[in-house]
Amino acid sequence: MSRSEQILDDAAPTMERALRMRFVREVTAGTISDPDFADYLEIEAEFVETATRLHGLAVWGAPNRTALERNARAVHALTTSQADYFRDARAAWPVPARPGAAQRAGVLSRYALDVAREGGYPAVMTMLFAAERLYLTWCTRAHESGTVPDGAISAWVSLHADQAFRDGVRALAAEVDALPDEIPQERLTRWFTGMLEAEIAFHDAVFG
Repeated sequence: MSRSEQILDDAAPTMERALRMRFVREVTAGTISDPDFADYLEIEAEFVETATRLHGLAVWGAPNRTALERNARAVHALTTSQADYFRDARAAWPVPARPGAAQRAGVLSRYALDVAREGGYPAVMTMLFAAERLYLTWCTRAHESGTVPDGAISAWVSLHADQAFRDGVRALAAEVDALPDEIPQERLTRWFTGMLEAEIAFHDAVFG
């Protein structure tokens, strides 16, 4: 069993809890309210800045040119196409985010940045693998069998279920598999499950 497979096996109970989040259930069923999704757009746009910093740190610590280029492309995408999505979606959404929405969800950025400072490149790869594997799983299910509303919500779900995103998650798994043996498996699992726990708190904050 590879390191990434072992993490997924060890973290399966936490992943299942994350996949049952209220946010995931409501987006999949098409029942999320306009104010709640407005808050999500606000807090997710804030976290995109954190994700940019994580990939930037990964550029600095990249062990080879392939990893350097992949993380550099991620920084570019986050600061261009993803930033454009959030600007356009928030401008077009029928209601604005409620005051203080972004501040309610700071737990995810705090966790991710603290662990990145502690663990460097290995921690960043493991946390991003957690976050993106979570999104790939629930968005694929929602895209294939849910009743996701058309428009900005459907576009966001589809983005995280397409082949390019799937390839990105596969690349993150490969990066985790290639981490040095001296990093204990338990530490990787702790970073992974901690990120999932922070994702749960982050998405629950959408609802006030």
